[in-house]
Amino acid sequence: MADFLSDEWFEALKNLGGKSPVFEGASLSCQYEISGTAEGKVRLYMTWEEGVLLDASKGKLDNPDCLFSMKFEHAKELFFGGGTVEEAFMRGDLKIEGDYKKFLLDLYDWRQSIGYRQLWEELESI
Repeated sequence: MADFLSDEWFEALKNLGGKSPVFEGASLSCQYEISGTAEGKVRLYMTWEEGVLLDASKGKLDNPDCLFSMKFEHAKELFFGGGTVEEAFMRGDLKIEGDYKKFLLDLYDWRQSIGYRQLWEELESI
């Protein structure tokens, strides 16, 4: 199993996410800042176009649609289905800057779609 946020994990994410089914309107660039990892704070980004992952890597993205800040344990839960984004946001475990309405409301159906959920389930099993 690839460790969450390792180079192997990113390669698996790009491979699986690039094969995701098209979901019209699901286009978004996301910057993540995850604290409390073995490496300290880790910055990573993901770029989605019509539900397909175009890119994911450690580093910083210029002008992302959304910036997510969370602790490592909350990130693992959210990426792998241990809770909902909405619950984490309401508890204060997840902070979202930028176009949070787009992510939370407009792309809700995409985040609940079989293709999106299957991506994270497959990634967790690697």
